[in-house]
Amino acid sequence: MDEEELRVKPRCGGCKDIVSEPYIVCVACRPAQIQLCLQCFSKGVEFGLHESDHAYTILRNDFSLFENGWTAAEETVLLETLSDCGYGNWSDAAQRLRTKTKEECKRHYNKSYINDPVADLPQFREWNQEVYPQPLVYKLCDDPPRFPDTSVMQQEMGGYMAARGDFNVEYDNFQELEIQSISFDEEETDELENRLNLAVMDVYLRSLKQRGRRKKIVRKYGLINLSKVQASHRLYAHHITDLVDKLRVFAQLFSPMEYDKFIKGIHLEKELRLQIRRLQECRQNGIIHIRNTNIYKTLKKRRQATKSQINLLSEILVHMTDNKACQSWLQRQVVLNTLSKGVSGPIPMIPRRSAPPLDIVGLPGYDKLSDSEREMCASIRLVPDAYLEFRGVMTTECAKSGCLKLSQARNMIKIDVNKTRRIYDFLLSEGHINKDPL
Repeated sequence: MDEEELRVKPRCGGCKDIVSEPYIVCVACRPAQIQLCLQCFSKGVEFGLHESDHAYTILRNDFSLFENGWTAAEETVLLETLSDCGYGNWSDAAQRLRTKTKEECKRHYNKSYINDPVADLPQFREWNQEVYPQPLVYKLCDDPPRFPDTSVMQQEMGGYMAARGDFNVEYDNFQELEIQSISFDEEETDELENRLNLAVMDVYLRSLKQRGRRKKIVRKYGLINLSKVQASHRLYAHHITDLVDKLRVFAQLFSPMEYDKFIKGIHLEKELRLQIRRLQECRQNGIIHIRNTNIYKTLKKRRQATKSQINLLSEILVHMTDNKACQSWLQRQVVLNTLSKGVSGPIPMIPRRSAPPLDIVGLPGYDKLSDSEREMCASIRLVPDAYLEFRGVMTTECAKSGCLKLSQARNMIKIDVNKTRRIYDFLLSEGHINKDPL
């Protein structure tokens, strides 16, 4: 391939290699003729004025123009060969095409371009569809509405005073109190005091800069009206709302258009990843055609319903051993069936099964407990070290005050109130504490 032919061949704007069909052509950068190979396009390569979210079209010349069996790419090679070598060099045309013989080249060229030429080449529609939706634009008003101070709208605007274009409560609101007593008198103050005063003033000036920066961000992104901001967040899907909340702090680094565009890109990425996982699931289960995915989804729902019925049967078998629990479960199912038919009624609660005692043998502090303390710790499922700590706290407080009430014990020990009650009653019975002063 000579130098002139290399120069004519389209090259990728990212890796600078010669692109082969199919390849990507940027619609937004159409005057600049930006082409991308599939590898660079899949990586989102950006350069110059080209960005990865520009609208694009896929260029491929494997369709027929004049005759079936002759693609547009072959037509181009045939015309370029005859333009370089002249009419009648069918051997050279066949050698460059490698898919047609010289007789086929001669017959097709004479038929399509000389004997029975087509008047006009087919016209293709322009590609105007954009990849991403348009970002949300905040239109701010130079003269915002002035709501009363006690109205709901004033509260939603975060204390913004529209009449004076400022906030009722500033950032670092009490910073002025730090400088109200500062005075600079060269005759009465020494150098160290002046330096301290200057340091305080420097802190105050930094606070003023922060106020101005925050106000600029609030106005730039239209954050005054809380209801409007919340309404804009409803545009995002539920599976990225947490991520959007975490990324909101970085909004100050972008313009409103760029930030919305960034969030839209994340939304699209999540949707594509979700779709890829669904397709991978279908492929792992033997689905190789898109038309069969609906059947797979139906069968999957039916399988999940069968699995829930199996879980329901296992739940019945668990309650079969307890007569009271079985009776309550059956009553609950009857009430649920009546509710499904539109009849209301109270739903009986299934009694909770008590947890088995905790095995505390060998745990730290086990040797320091008496037999009754070991039995109590195992029954309330409390490790020995924790019990010894709680016992020490309660006995110490009782020795200081002369008595210990249950309410005081609950304030000191931040655990389950039932466990606190058991420990308190046990220590009372053992004589470690007393609830009345001696």
